[in-house]
Amino acid sequence: MSVRFTMTVLLILLTGACGWQLRGSVALSSLTDTLHLTSQDDYGSLMVELRNRLSADDIVLTDSPSEARYTLRINRELVDKRVAAVGSDALASAYELTLRAEFDVLDHRGVPIATRLVSSVTRSYNASSGSAGSSAQEEVLLTGEMRTELAQQILRQLQAAISAAQAEGLVPDAPDEAHNGEIAP
Repeated sequence: MSVRFTMTVLLILLTGACGWQLRGSVALSSLTDTLHLTSQDDYGSLMVELRNRLSADDIVLTDSPSEARYTLRINRELVDKRVAAVGSDALASAYELTLRAEFDVLDHRGVPIATRLVSSVTRSYNASSGSAGSSAQEEVLLTGEMRTELAQQILRQLQAAISAAQAEGLVPDAPDEAHNGEIAP
């Protein structure tokens, strides 16, 4: 083996060992293997984003809260749009968008371990009355990016809530493979 190859492998191992991870990634699978995800709108854009992120982290999403170690319950998702600036023609020249989600984390018995958690993302964009179509497209793209960031924030808060509950002994520690997927009491 060449020295260059050995140094590259060593650098990759050291980087991974120190806990470095890509920006925005959440390593939830080290804390739980199953999760029940529920909302008033189970097929909304935020729920789709959360499902995709959890599936990418090898988290099994269950249909029943009793089959999962934890339940993430999205109580409300709010979208707010307001005028951020007015141009010389007295028309809106910039808007501010805010996406906000309120959610709870429950254990497998339905006992809350973290309640009334809130995540929000705010962005602004310039709008032109002469090109309303492009402003609308920019708003759609921006909303999609904001929803992705909101999902990441929710998962980071979920991770923190589970870690805190496990540290306090309120819930069992990391997944136990010995129970063949059964949840330890």
